[in-house]
Amino acid sequence: MEIVSNTHEVPSSDTSFTDTVTQLPGKLSNLLKETLTNVKGLGLSAKKEANTQTNNHALPYISASLKHITLETHDTKSYFFRSEIPLSTHKAGAHINIAFDANGETVKRTYTLSSSPKDSTEFSITVKRVNEGLASNWLFENLSAGDKIQVSQPQGHFVLPYQPAGKILMLSAGSGITPLMSMIRYLSETGNRSDIVFLNYSQTPNDIIFHDELNALTSKQANVKAHFVVEREASADTAHKGRINKKQLSEIVPDVLDREIYLCGPQPFMKAAVSILDKLKFNPSQLHLENFTADLSAATQLGYSAELSFASLESSIQSNPSNTILEEAEAAGLTPAAACRIGICRTCRCKKTSGTTVNLMTGEESSAEGDYILPCVSVAKTATSVEL
Repeated sequence: MEIVSNTHEVPSSDTSFTDTVTQLPGKLSNLLKETLTNVKGLGLSAKKEANTQTNNHALPYISASLKHITLETHDTKSYFFRSEIPLSTHKAGAHINIAFDANGETVKRTYTLSSSPKDSTEFSITVKRVNEGLASNWLFENLSAGDKIQVSQPQGHFVLPYQPAGKILMLSAGSGITPLMSMIRYLSETGNRSDIVFLNYSQTPNDIIFHDELNALTSKQANVKAHFVVEREASADTAHKGRINKKQLSEIVPDVLDREIYLCGPQPFMKAAVSILDKLKFNPSQLHLENFTADLSAATQLGYSAELSFASLESSIQSNPSNTILEEAEAAGLTPAAACRIGICRTCRCKKTSGTTVNLMTGEESSAEGDYILPCVSVAKTATSVEL
């Protein structure tokens, strides 16, 4: 996933993830750019889609009741829900959109499922509080057993295949651990015998999410080994300290080149991990990743300010160079559908009737009339009209 669970409220970094990926040498750069496009659901051109309904990929919501809560760390909770309608069949690592009322307004967000997909009626999301994060803080402070929220059916591309590789590395940082926890729970429940190394990076031992559960898992399953690396305050259980680097990764996982890797975490961690793998001459086809936060600072860097018109607004506005089209719509008083706000869930997907827009995550321009765009990660380059 923000996500997290995949909590999508993580502040953006000061450098563009896309720029960093472009600067990487070798095949990993191309793979990562392609994967980011796939993860965000932007691989299909609107002109090739038969269904032209706005938001036709937004899934309907179903009601779910909160059964219980587990405090994972001082600032992270897992919320266990039971839905009135069973979740559709899905793979481990999928995410859902949720909607709930907070302080008089409907809030929509996207979170990764941390539970195994074996149970279709009870499931969990794991959410880490984010500074000034509306959703994560409201859930942490207000949600209690018996409360109901709305959830979508599971979706997403960063998922575990039904036939996993024989050797796997699950590599995460912070709350990026969430989709990987769903995966390892599923593998454990189904009796999978793959050789699995679970490697997580956190700030301190107290910040390690699912710490006790992972230790218990490794103690009873010989095919699973868990390693925890902290940036500071290392303990006996966290033999490794510091940020991810080539020497450290090679020592902890000496056969890293032989493994299928599932990678998830904040942007700085993702950048570092991909760069290290490239230097190790890692096979790009063995890398699977979730870009779980969005760096929208490119909006300011591009500096575009153009006339922006919305179908439901009588007069046009002049866009701010630092705002996405979604942010401009909201600033103008509109309430378009939106959930993840980082280009993953496609809830905000809408038709652009004229103009040129730029996708901040992929760098791609859309100039054709009738193109569908994701306004949460798009800015107007020229005078633009959209159906919002």
